[in-house]
Amino acid sequence: GNPLAISIPPTLLISALSVIPDIYKVVSPEFKNAGDIIYLLGETYDEMGASEYYKLLARKNKNNAIGNKVPRVDLEKNIKTYHVLEEVIQKELIASAISVTSGGLAIALAKASVGGMIGCQVSLAEIPGEVSTVNNALFSESQGRILVSVSRKNITKFEKLVNKIPSAKVGEVKKDTKFTITDPKGKKIINTNIKKLYNLYHSFSKKMAWIPLEITIK
Repeated sequence: GNPLAISIPPTLLISALSVIPDIYKVVSPEFKNAGDIIYLLGETYDEMGASEYYKLLARKNKNNAIGNKVPRVDLEKNIKTYHVLEEVIQKELIASAISVTSGGLAIALAKASVGGMIGCQVSLAEIPGEVSTVNNALFSESQGRILVSVSRKNITKFEKLVNKIPSAKVGEVKKDTKFTITDPKGKKIINTNIKKLYNLYHSFSKKMAWIPLEITIK
């Protein structure tokens, strides 16, 4: 019956439940098929404030400089993107879809590749929006973006629908386990493999799982 203080970072948790009319139209986040084309829906800007990337730099430099240009939510643009996404899902035109959130585009690509244990080759040359550096293109946390993969047989129908919103073809799912990202000039800036990403991800999650909550009794 005594009050407890649980010392964890403040976290906003929003849960949503819904009925799915057709479970066969559920789209999961991982890449599935070699040869599928990868598209980015939505725009990327220099919105790095409080991002995972800046927080990492702040920890390394032992300061609190996490930037001040935080992502802005454009409700009207985002709703249009989500409506188009829903349409291509209902027409069964995409193989995977993952939102671009914490960590930005680089992390979304890594998650999709590790989830399917399949490689990808991606270029930053055509991403919609306006970014001033390669790091910003990789790690900006601009809102309302979705990374999808599309079978080649569905490309014509898919592109006709996504022409309504900012979107671009950014790469291809590969049959090997290589994970490659090139800058707008074609230079490789990330060149690794899925097994390494898998091990890094799971070593981090296992380490975090053993961190106890700090609980104090008043």
